[in-house]
Amino acid sequence: MKVTKTVLTVLLLGVCACALARRETLYNEHYIGPDENQPWEEQAVPMPAYPAGNEQWADIYISQTYQGQPKLMLNSIQINTDHTIHYILNQQSDQGINNLTAEAIHCPTRRMKVFGYGDDVNKRWIQPRNSQWKVIGTSLNQLDKVRSVLYQTFCEDGLPRNQQELIKRITTRAMR
Repeated sequence: MKVTKTVLTVLLLGVCACALARRETLYNEHYIGPDENQPWEEQAVPMPAYPAGNEQWADIYISQTYQGQPKLMLNSIQINTDHTIHYILNQQSDQGINNLTAEAIHCPTRRMKVFGYGDDVNKRWIQPRNSQWKVIGTSLNQLDKVRSVLYQTFCEDGLPRNQQELIKRITTRAMR
C-alpha cells in the first residue's frame, strides 16, 4: 500500500512537472518592438547661456559629512528625447567659490558627462578637450556622491514626464 502511494505521488508530480514545463510567460514573445540592442546615439544639445545672476538655485543635500555646498540651477534643467537630462551644477566650496559645470546624466546607463566648465571671470563656458561619458557608480558604490544624488533624483522611477514632476522630485529627494 505504501509503495503504491509513493508511485502514484511520483507519477502525479511527474505529470505536474510536465504540465508546468510548457513555455508560458507573462509577456508576449511574438511582439516586435524597438531594438534594445541598437546603439544609443547622443543628441547634439547647444550649450546653455552662462548664468547671469538671477537664476533659481536649489541646494542639494548630500550627507552630514559632505563638505561643500552643491547647488542645482532649476531653470537650466532639460529633459531630452535621448533619455538624458541636461543641467547646470554649482559645486560651491566652503569659502563660497563657484565651480560651475554644464552636465548631463544618461539614465539608462547611469553615466554623466561634463559639457563645459564655468569661467566666472569672463562669464563663459570652457569646453573640455575630451569629454567622455563616465560611470557615476552604483547605489552601493557611490564614486561621485553629488552625481549619485542627482541620478537618484532624476532617474529612479523612470524619467520624469514633465518639468513639474521633475521639480517635485528635486524638492522631495535632493533638498533637505
